[in-house]
Amino acid sequence: MIQPSRKPIGWEKRYRELIELAKTMPALPEHYRDKAHEVAGCEATVWLYLDCQDTARVTVRFDSVSRIVKGLLALIQAELDGHSAADIAQFDIDELFASYGLTQQLTPSRANGLYNVSRVLKQRVAQCA
Repeated sequence: MIQPSRKPIGWEKRYRELIELAKTMPALPEHYRDKAHEVAGCEATVWLYLDCQDTARVTVRFDSVSRIVKGLLALIQAELDGHSAADIAQFDIDELFASYGLTQQLTPSRANGLYNVSRVLKQRVAQCA
């Protein structure tokens, strides 16, 4: 997966970067693209798969039908995949958005959808512990 820039860049450049990032993210296997793995409350369909067999090293995988959302999910996945359930429970999506200069760039509906993804992720990780 490509490593996106944390330097301040314009929204058009960031948008292209997120789309490229989405292209490098492997698709979630079809059997995880179901209602049980779907994150409700998002404008674009989002699926979340967690493997919590080892709570010290949780596998986090996302997918979406939207390329830009998938790119944003890739940022979250890169930040959290392989971390402990405790670390994931402390994840601050606002801090992640700020570190990539996205706080002012995301539309309210897209930001709300990603906040919901973060909330559901934390709920599901808590069920693993």
